Amino acid sequence: MKKGKRVKPEFPVEYRLLIVKRQKGGESNAVTLIALRTVNEFTSFRYEIVVEPELSGRTIRLGIRGLRAPQPMFPGTGPAVFEAEYKKLRGTYSVIVSKLDEEENSFSVHISGDAVTVKDSPADGFVKIVTREEDW
Repeated sequence: MKKGKRVKPEFPVEYRLLIVKRQKGGESNAVTLIALRTVNEFTSFRYEIVVEPELSGRTIRLGIRGLRAPQPMFPGTGPAVFEAEYKKLRGTYSVIVSKLDEEENSFSVHISGDAVTVKDSPADGFVKIVTREEDW
């Protein structure tokens, strides 16, 4: 019996991670926005992603803990979203996104005064990283 090559199953991307520089009220008030959204869109509510963010040295950890219904519960459509802003991030950082089942995706990004550059990302992870709001 002829045996074929094993086809590696394709795992779809579940989340998009956005890391961009933003100006807040003037040139001296630049912040780095880190936002996470689901790829799937919901038709009943605009859920929030419950994330435990942690900045420790040059490592940013985003622990995804689940989804939360919005308060108040007005109907809406769209992805679930999490956003956080950080001041004074410059240099190269490791960004680690983890799920409850302990699966992790690790990225390396360089944050300069006005741009974010992805240095390393997993080939087939559950998170896709982007550095332009238009791609998010």
